[in-house]
Amino acid sequence: MRGRRRPGCHAGHPAGLHRRQRGRLGLHLIGAGRSATIDILNAIGLDVTAAGNHEFDRGATDLSARLLGAFDAPVLAANVTGNDALRAEGDGNGVWTTQIDGVTVGFIGLVTDSLPSLVAESALQGVEVDDFIRTANVRAAALKDGDPDNGEADIVVVLAHEDAAVYATQFNGSVNAVFGGHTHDAHAATVTGKDGNRIAVVQSGQYGKLLGNITLSFDPATGAVGVVQAANIDLAASDCTTDAYGVQAIVDQAARESRAAGARVLTNLDTGFYRGTNNGSDPGANRSTESTAANLIADSYRSWLTTDVRPEGDHYVGLMNPGGVRADYLLGDLTEGEAYTVQPFGNEMGYATYSGAQLKAVLAQQWQPDTSRPVLMLGVSANVQVYLDQDAADELEEYWSRISTGAQTAADLESAIDAARNRIIRSVYIDGVELDDDAEVVVASNSFMLSGGDGFTALREGDVSSTGVLDRTVTAEYLQAGGATSADLAKRQIGVDMDVDTAGGSATVRFTGLSFTAASEQAAAGAVAEVTATVALADGGTQHLTSAAIDTTITPELPETGASTLKVVLPADVATTTCPADSRGSAGVSAAAACAVVSFTLVAHDGSTRSIDLQALVPVAAVTGRADAGVPEASEQVIIAPDDDPLAGFEVPDFLGSFSMMSVVVVSAAGLACYRVIRRGLRVRRHAVPSEM
Repeated sequence: MRGRRRPGCHAGHPAGLHRRQRGRLGLHLIGAGRSATIDILNAIGLDVTAAGNHEFDRGATDLSARLLGAFDAPVLAANVTGNDALRAEGDGNGVWTTQIDGVTVGFIGLVTDSLPSLVAESALQGVEVDDFIRTANVRAAALKDGDPDNGEADIVVVLAHEDAAVYATQFNGSVNAVFGGHTHDAHAATVTGKDGNRIAVVQSGQYGKLLGNITLSFDPATGAVGVVQAANIDLAASDCTTDAYGVQAIVDQAARESRAAGARVLTNLDTGFYRGTNNGSDPGANRSTESTAANLIADSYRSWLTTDVRPEGDHYVGLMNPGGVRADYLLGDLTEGEAYTVQPFGNEMGYATYSGAQLKAVLAQQWQPDTSRPVLMLGVSANVQVYLDQDAADELEEYWSRISTGAQTAADLESAIDAARNRIIRSVYIDGVELDDDAEVVVASNSFMLSGGDGFTALREGDVSSTGVLDRTVTAEYLQAGGATSADLAKRQIGVDMDVDTAGGSATVRFTGLSFTAASEQAAAGAVAEVTATVALADGGTQHLTSAAIDTTITPELPETGASTLKVVLPADVATTTCPADSRGSAGVSAAAACAVVSFTLVAHDGSTRSIDLQALVPVAAVTGRADAGVPEASEQVIIAPDDDPLAGFEVPDFLGSFSMMSVVVVSAAGLACYRVIRRGLRVRRHAVPSEM
């Protein structure tokens, strides 16, 4: 790109502007501040790059003092201010220009706006991160405004450590090409920018598997720029085997060091533990879904709390951020090196105590409509079961769509987002009981998470105790001790939505998120295959009402893989009780209104079952003869407390199977009726978000 032709294979690529694109720079630091990754990039002649969030893992000072000097190429971050060394890279202010065959090409490097949520707060002391779209458009316009004092370019290329497919259409008419990254998704296309301009957009996945290739045309007479090609080249299919840059020697040395350090076997796994996928062949790309790999790590954190720390508190919980899980745990022998690959960042373990309400706020922050991913689904330990309001989730996903396409801003939708987030957590069960807002929950996680990383700012409200123990050490010791050898295929966070027929006697219940995304996990014997609904009868028996299969089609970038919808119709001889009054006081229920309790069971491929804690309270025809008598008008979630429970003493047999997680209707050991019901009022559920928002 400095006007020279490099040695080696060119695979018949068309002549034009070529850039060796990294989807992401994952620094695996070796020795005295050097990295095999950087050594390779320098060897192949990297011309320019954009800073990513991991360059800030050890702080902006470390970036400027160590990493910038290690690169032979400028590292650009136009939207980061407050660091003089970074600001001076290239031509300054995040821009670098070069001449290629007499054409001036300007590069603008930017890091994701989410940087403050992706690194520890202390890492960005003295540094501010500006809006990357606005910054890119300002810099691009300056490069084509005819003023030589602020630099000029015939062609402008944006290097964005952010998902190009989501944001490329928001760049202005001065931008001609975009190389994206950060989300690890691969795509290549030509799109229309905000000023009607055509922009070549490439994002080349992860780990150097693809080569992003953009070819542009330029007419010196008119200054017109055209897109010839935007493509990703599969390097695994390339016949180019010439090592023109001495890369193999660097790789071999790094491999020798890694093998020596990581060959020891920790344990033998009977199954794999996998990250989320969008299409079945891109493991780790879907961070918006629950994964067995993240859950496993969360389990190890809780085990560490219960065995090594044992602080005071009502419950112990482990949480794991999906972005911290960088590889799958594969079937068979697991070595220290492979375990390191899964958790490469070397964060410190810590813990803090939160109220039940604060933990719910943390879980609500999994929905992040103002970032490049709509959801970041946490791994939670096995003693936690979270029920989500799918209606609220639908709203938040719609807000993400509006913000990511530029239709509205996060500020426009702030109050609507807050309202939906306040509803998104329907209920949480820990250690078999529903979580009280005042309960004391001790949360164990890595230092990155506990400092509010990845947007989980509610975790900053805890007084964190640091331990000096590495997170991967905790997980490795858990695995070595046999803490887990087979993946738990029970989803720990599922969505629920329910609509009741206004005439009474029927309801439609929708479940989401019942399946993991890895194909092998979906097909495993213990994976859920169907949902059944049952109801108690007046004669003391129970009746199966309906069953529905689980649709395991993957929902990309969403946590909803594994959906099932049941239409429940109550029989004539159903057992009834007086519907409870509305717990929020907005809509009373007549004493004449009768309700039936419908319970749900998940059935696995191997026939094993487990119950869902939530039960549906379905109105039936009122005793006055009016079908709508006493029916609540508002869409509400109702929690029945033991003291005013209308079904106390009304025993229903435990028909939910030996693997019932929590709620038979009567908890005999406590002598109390203690259970959860849901009711989604009588309005038709609206998928669309109100237009006035």
